[in-house]
Amino acid sequence: MERLPAELVLHIASFLEARDILPVHLASKHLFKITRDNELWKKFCLDDSHSEAARRRRDYLYGPPIPIQEPRVFELQRAVARSGNGNASQKAEADTARAMTSWDPTYPDEKVDWYGEYISRHAPLSMSWLEQPFTEQNGLRERLETRGLGIFKDDDDSMVVAPLDDGSVCIWNVGREDAAPVPQDGHIIARSKPGLLSVSGPDGSVLRQSTDSRAKMTSTGVVECVSVDRARNKAYFAVQSGLNEVDLTTLQVSSYERYPFSITALSETAHSVPLTVGTSLSLHLHDPRLGNNGGSSSSWISDRVDTNCNVSQELRYGTNDFHRLSSGDTPQIDYATLFHPSPLSILHVNPSSIYVAGRFPSILAYDRRYFPKLTSTIHSGARLCSIASLPTPENPTLVAAGEYNGKGSLEFYPLDSASNASSNDMIPEPTRNRTSASRSKLLSLTPHGTRLLFSDSDGKLKWVERDGSTLVRQWNINTFDTSVSDSESARSGIFRADPNEGDVARKLLPVGAGAKSEVCIWTGEKIGLLGFRDKPRFSFGVDEKDWTCLPDGSSDGESSDERDYGRMMRMALSRQADEVRFVRGLGLGD
Repeated sequence: MERLPAELVLHIASFLEARDILPVHLASKHLFKITRDNELWKKFCLDDSHSEAARRRRDYLYGPPIPIQEPRVFELQRAVARSGNGNASQKAEADTARAMTSWDPTYPDEKVDWYGEYISRHAPLSMSWLEQPFTEQNGLRERLETRGLGIFKDDDDSMVVAPLDDGSVCIWNVGREDAAPVPQDGHIIARSKPGLLSVSGPDGSVLRQSTDSRAKMTSTGVVECVSVDRARNKAYFAVQSGLNEVDLTTLQVSSYERYPFSITALSETAHSVPLTVGTSLSLHLHDPRLGNNGGSSSSWISDRVDTNCNVSQELRYGTNDFHRLSSGDTPQIDYATLFHPSPLSILHVNPSSIYVAGRFPSILAYDRRYFPKLTSTIHSGARLCSIASLPTPENPTLVAAGEYNGKGSLEFYPLDSASNASSNDMIPEPTRNRTSASRSKLLSLTPHGTRLLFSDSDGKLKWVERDGSTLVRQWNINTFDTSVSDSESARSGIFRADPNEGDVARKLLPVGAGAKSEVCIWTGEKIGLLGFRDKPRFSFGVDEKDWTCLPDGSSDGESSDERDYGRMMRMALSRQADEVRFVRGLGLGD
């Protein structure tokens, strides 16, 4: 094999299955290099895809129509096909080429690691839960919940940044998935003092009672409340109406700005591009290079908190009608007033364009050069929770996820090649999947390799092709034993939780940019790392009794069956309580 030409080795490998190629990787470096050919693994991705399986099944069941002919003619055709004229092989090659062209999810000139794509499409999935932070008072430990998610990456490792419900900032080390595991992976490596993040600002950050600080954090309910500036080692945390800029090297608040209303969404932070801050009724640009941007908000509102602000009805609803919003005829202000409240997701497609989606029927488009002028709108009709963009080279595509008439909605809006908000008129034919995306509301969305990954309120994660409808794979984060398949899990015993109950993935954030990069998941209470491996890279107990963890991730207390039984009973009691609340008062009028 070592002496064979590379072309011949690849031709032989094309007749094998993907699992048969893996032992060849271990034979020699020469064969490893040859059998990692990108086109070979692209063919494997096609052969093992759902779309190709459906095509083969359709051809087997129905096939092309066979004309009625004499048996002797049919036998003659079979003999010709078996002869050496090559017509049959040419037809098979043509069919394969057509199938590849129809399935290929890549864009022109897009570079894809198809070996990594095959792993992310077919390798086992496992969830590694990060170490759960806790507070200790009077000798009792109480679990703290995370209130957001951000990722900070340097040259060596990746770190997860999140606020806790006691007002502190916590940093975990997640290492590198392609490196050997180290004891620090999944552990908390730094944590600030409680009450660092507060509506009171840095001057009143340490409150008299920790319970007061905790109440402030738990009342936010904002998903996009963390934005990490990797170039400056800073992170922004939204706590009700306050924006805290925290230095990640010292875990101290470096600046603070208060906005007129509760902050409901933050954009991603990119170097030299201002942060876009969305409040319940307005949109602001925060430029860290200008120091404290508080003048933009304090110039038109008194220094009070949230909805208690003394905002005149003329400012909120009277003078800024839709015509003035569209024309930008408001030179005296540097913020954008929203016609509908509660933006939930803000996206920067390029340095100048800003897209805003939320609990209103249209996606709003702004150009930073003409801000606060509303440039255009894209009508959706759905309540959108998350928006992202696909890396198309010429025509950017805006992808949105949300809920429409009680079901999940996945939507695609191609944009003009100019990619500027000032000329981003929607191409006439958007694509919307409101039938097969999910039976429940979609919560978060992110591109993942050549696929799209989104989560729903049933706890499911789904990978689909870029057409938005072809399913690649799906998984439920409430599957406790991630080393077995769904069918094996159903047969493994009665102490197995219902996969449609429990945690949901409120925010998805890939750790890297590769096709098989791990995905960080925030459930609203804890953070996990979804990887493509047989078993978790690290594991920590998430229950109150599971603080002591052994190196292999097991607990020195209850057995796994006992913990599963406890989870099952808690879910059963929770369902019973929900039923009692539902039937309470039925038949008794209003």
